[in-house]
Amino acid sequence: MSYKLKQESISSFSTATAATICTEFFAGKDKISGEAIMSLTDVRQVNSFIIEALFTQWQAEMARLRSPYFNYEAEEVQIALKEFMNTLSEHISIGRGHLEPLLTRAIEATILLTFAPKTYVLNYWFDSKKESLPKGKLRYIKTHVEGFKLIHDTAKTPINPAYLGNLFDSMSSHFDIPEPQEFLQKLKSESKLDLLFKKEQTAEPTPSPVFTPEIEETPEAKNTVAAKHENGKETVNDRFNGTSHTPTLAEKLQKNSTQALEKSLTINERIMFTKTLFEGDQALMSKVLEELDTANSVDEALAKTQPYNKKWDIEGDEMDAFIQVLKRRFN
Repeated sequence: MSYKLKQESISSFSTATAATICTEFFAGKDKISGEAIMSLTDVRQVNSFIIEALFTQWQAEMARLRSPYFNYEAEEVQIALKEFMNTLSEHISIGRGHLEPLLTRAIEATILLTFAPKTYVLNYWFDSKKESLPKGKLRYIKTHVEGFKLIHDTAKTPINPAYLGNLFDSMSSHFDIPEPQEFLQKLKSESKLDLLFKKEQTAEPTPSPVFTPEIEETPEAKNTVAAKHENGKETVNDRFNGTSHTPTLAEKLQKNSTQALEKSLTINERIMFTKTLFEGDQALMSKVLEELDTANSVDEALAKTQPYNKKWDIEGDEMDAFIQVLKRRFN
C-alpha cells in the first residue's frame, strides 16, 4: 500500500493540528518561551520553521531602525545590535493567539518539504526576484538536508523554474520520503491519515513462468523435507529455533529514559556538547547534566539550563541535538 499526498488538504490539516497542539500546550499556560518552541513538537522541522519565522520578524523590525540622525550601519552599532538580538532571543514570550498561525504555517511548509520537496523548492525556497536560492534558509532545513544542500551548491545563477525543476529531478534520489504514519505519529495526528493522504493500491508485476524440471525424491529426502518444512517454507524463526524481536524506537527510548543524561550520550554528542555548549569544560557539562537529571520534564530541564546557556545558539544544530537527548530522557 502506498500513499499520495493530498495537497489540497494541507491547509485544513495544518489548521486542525496546530489547534490541537496549542490546546494541549496552553492548558494552564499563557505564554511559550523560545526553549519550549524548540521542543514544541517531535518534528524538528516544524519547530525550526517557527524559529525562522520569528527571526524573519525580528529582521523586519530591525530594518525599521533607520534615522537621519544616527548611523545604524556603523560597525559598533551592528555588534551591539547582534548582542541585543541574542539577549532578545532569550526572552521570547508568545501567546496562543500569535503562536497558532505561526505553527499552522510551519506545519504546512514542513508537509510540503517532507512529502513534496520539489514543490517546496519551487514555491518556498526559490527567490524569483533574485533568481537564486537564499543560502540562509539552509540552516532551518532539518529534513532532506543532504538533498537541499546538494541542490543549493550545484545550482548556477541566474535560476529559472524550469532549470530548477530539472535540477531537482536529477537529484531526486537524495530525497527519501518517509512513511506518512511515522510522520503523523510525531504530530499526534495518526487519526488524520485519510485527511492528508490518499491510499493507492500498487499492482505487483506478474512473475514470468519458470520451468522447473521434476526431480524424484527418495523416501529419505521426502521425510527430511517434511520434518523441516512441516508448515511450508523454512522461516528465519525455524532456523534460529526461536522468535527474534527487534526493539521498536519507542522501546529504545523507554529504555534510555531510565539512564542518567550523561550516560545516555553518544561519543559524538559528548564531544559536540562539551566543545560547543560548555566551552570545552567537561566537568561543567557533567555538573549541569547531573542537575538536569533532577527535572521532571523537558521544559523543566531547559529552564534549569538558564544559568549556563547565555552563549548558546538557539538555532544551532547543537541545540537541536541537546533537546533530542532531553526528550530521550524525559518523554
